Amino acid sequence: MANPPFPRPRKALAALDPYVPGRSAEEVMARFGLAQVSKLGSNENPLGLSPLVRDALTQALDRIHHYPDGECTRLRALLAARLGLTPGQFLFANGVDNVLTCVGLAFFDRGDRIVTGIPTYTAYANLAKLMGAELIGVPLRDWRFDIPAISRAARGAKAVIVCNPNNPTGAIVPADDMAALLNLIPPDVLVVVDEAYAEWVDDPTFPDTMTLLRRHPNIVVLRTFSKIYGLAGLRVGCAIGSPGVIAALHQVREPFPVDRLAQAAAEAVLDDTAYLRASFENNRAGKTALAKGFTALGLRHLPSQANFILVDLGQPAAGVAERLLEHGMILRPGAMWGLPTWARVTIGTPEDNARLLEALATVLRGSQHKERR
Repeated sequence: MANPPFPRPRKALAALDPYVPGRSAEEVMARFGLAQVSKLGSNENPLGLSPLVRDALTQALDRIHHYPDGECTRLRALLAARLGLTPGQFLFANGVDNVLTCVGLAFFDRGDRIVTGIPTYTAYANLAKLMGAELIGVPLRDWRFDIPAISRAARGAKAVIVCNPNNPTGAIVPADDMAALLNLIPPDVLVVVDEAYAEWVDDPTFPDTMTLLRRHPNIVVLRTFSKIYGLAGLRVGCAIGSPGVIAALHQVREPFPVDRLAQAAAEAVLDDTAYLRASFENNRAGKTALAKGFTALGLRHLPSQANFILVDLGQPAAGVAERLLEHGMILRPGAMWGLPTWARVTIGTPEDNARLLEALATVLRGSQHKERR
């Protein structure tokens, strides 16, 4: 019997590569009967919840029968005061991915050309496909965004997307290169600067995009509370830009894009300077420890300004990642970025990092033993 007719989804869906999130610690514990798992595949903050956030969530519970503030009025005012901007220059949504969706809905038309470097965050390609736009991927040069090539590709384009620091490489576009990009492309090209990992950066050449957007109204900067602020499970992301760009994003956002608990948590964590400093220092020390450990194992790795390191395992990373699960270690193999022997490793606590290096040494020795046989 023939299948009955059914409503056809949009043709654009056939071209999408659905985002596959990293494995959860709960899944791995249940599968292998483990009591401890280190999740180093999703670039989350390993220090857990800020104590100020815990208190704020408790206080907000009694009000969750009310709709949240759709404008995120208090959160916008807090960030505007901190960054020397106006509340009208902010849009908040359900994580940076939701902010990206708003960007696409507000600015991308069918046939538009969207330029970015590759490899980079895979959501950009899917966003372009969903909107019927064409993604122009400019290969990285020495693992960094090739600014001259991107500038050339941007002629006649609708938008350029720069992930800074870049996911998965951890490299930054320094201030001079960002300024060159903005000076080389027309002012009617939207420049989306995704700074999800900006708070981890300690390189003094990192651009001050808040100053740049005062001079270049075609910039929109994306930030998130999922990384250093430790709120990945609550989903709070924002766009920062000129009032005209932000007004367009507000036209397409959901009525209540950030729930009441998430707003309370975001407002609270902004004041927890001790938590933020501890997170930053843990990350800096952890990067050094993992880099030394990878070098001792003879593994090539890239310098990173984010909270992860991209490392070449010298063999299919998917197989190594699967064997590491038995040791309670989760990392992110690189096939999704066209890097099949590479893996992206999130910086964990000192204990997480030590356990990973020990488990990785064991798994790699096992691989070498099998090859000799």
